[in-house]
Amino acid sequence: MMRQSSAKTLLFRYLLRLSANSSKREKGYVLALSVVIGLIMLTIGAAMVARSQVDRVTAISQRATAQGEAAAEAGLALYQNLITNNRAIANFCSATNTVGDGCQGNTAWANADSWNRSATRITTCNSDATPAIIQAAAGRTDWTNIDSNDLAKGQYRLVEYTLPNANRTLGRLTVDGRSSDDEQRAGITRLQAEISIRPGGSSAAPALWLRLNGGTSDLRNNRFNGNIRLNLASPCTLPNWISTNNLVNPDSQSIITEPQVSFPVVPSFPITATTGYYDLTSGNPTQITSDSRIWGTGGNNSAITFPRSGDVPAADGRYHYQIDRLVRNGNSRIDIVDNVEVVFYVRSTIDIGGNVRINCAGTGNICTLPNTGSAGQLTIYGNVSGIYGTCQEGGSGNDRRPCDGSSLSDRQNTNTIQLSGTSRIRAFILAPNATAAVNGGGANDDSAFTGVVWVNNWNASSANNKIMVNGVGSYGDYLSDAATFDLPAISPVRSWTRLRVP
Repeated sequence: MMRQSSAKTLLFRYLLRLSANSSKREKGYVLALSVVIGLIMLTIGAAMVARSQVDRVTAISQRATAQGEAAAEAGLALYQNLITNNRAIANFCSATNTVGDGCQGNTAWANADSWNRSATRITTCNSDATPAIIQAAAGRTDWTNIDSNDLAKGQYRLVEYTLPNANRTLGRLTVDGRSSDDEQRAGITRLQAEISIRPGGSSAAPALWLRLNGGTSDLRNNRFNGNIRLNLASPCTLPNWISTNNLVNPDSQSIITEPQVSFPVVPSFPITATTGYYDLTSGNPTQITSDSRIWGTGGNNSAITFPRSGDVPAADGRYHYQIDRLVRNGNSRIDIVDNVEVVFYVRSTIDIGGNVRINCAGTGNICTLPNTGSAGQLTIYGNVSGIYGTCQEGGSGNDRRPCDGSSLSDRQNTNTIQLSGTSRIRAFILAPNATAAVNGGGANDDSAFTGVVWVNNWNASSANNKIMVNGVGSYGDYLSDAATFDLPAISPVRSWTRLRVP
């Protein structure tokens, strides 16, 4: 019995000791596990804090970049608008030291002069179409606020506008943008837009272009179906003798104003005999002889076609004729062969009345077009300072000279162009000294002139509101140096490229 009791006691003590040791081991395991879990939680917390900081920095950077891009886009838009409103500057680089094969030496935006004047609708004469504004825009190479009243819109600066090729058919505009508070340069965005440039000449030619070199003009209620161009010393000040009411379609047509600096000049007529050039003034002719050479011999009902039978074209493909005057009344007509170009060089006055038709096919009020091909083209140049010689005067009766009774100035210049009755002309008329007008019955319908009339003055003899000139064609149709007088054509910018900021 004693042995069994002793054995039980020993076993009980052993179990107690084992239980105590197990409890101690579990307590150590829990403590170690708690430490590990705490370290993990601290690590995760630190990582989350670090990630939060990175996300914050990234968000700030992305916001600055977005603001910089928006500011750069706004800056691009400002300069694109500047170029659109002043198309001439598309042909010049922004600064004299700008690198580009098309840059033109010392002529640049930075020293802009009258060459940058824009052709604009007078009713919205652009306030940014002045040399001072262009020069200021070229100088904005430091940071400039998009809107000084809203700094959140950011800042921009012009990097350059350059012409990479010598023929100046492409312009490259580069602008930087950034947020207003980004002084660490983290959010600067550089954008570059390419602008397609086409040489001037494709714009619609003005139906009426006035040189305004002395004398007076008055359009009264006369209307013109096309743009009207004026050489004005103050381009944004419209004279009181003209308004947009003189345009047939004021919404689509403009009064174009330019400084009084340039006007197309009439070409010379070769003195010596040259193939394709015919002098119809030679031999001291009388008025009868002189007139019959241009109108034919059928009196007031005569008709003649140019080029005449046997005439050959000049090297330029045209037929050239020098005449004393272009004066006629009655039912005479001058026809121009379809698809042929004819040029008249007139020594003195142009005065057409009655029912005369010049290069106007068909009958009635309209100069009809041929059923096939294209209408013949007629160019009429008026004399300036005797470039075509002096029209003769003197004699009487059948011996009367072509310009009998005219002053010396009238005999050496084309000073007047008159269209009256129901006469019709389809032509390009360039007479830099002339004052032109339409009066009489010819003003009772809308088809007196078809083409363009470029003269010194227009002095309306009546206040009717009929269409005096129906403009057709572009500058390039009438001028070999059209780009000199017409601003370049610019295609809208449809995209830009992001560049690395140095």
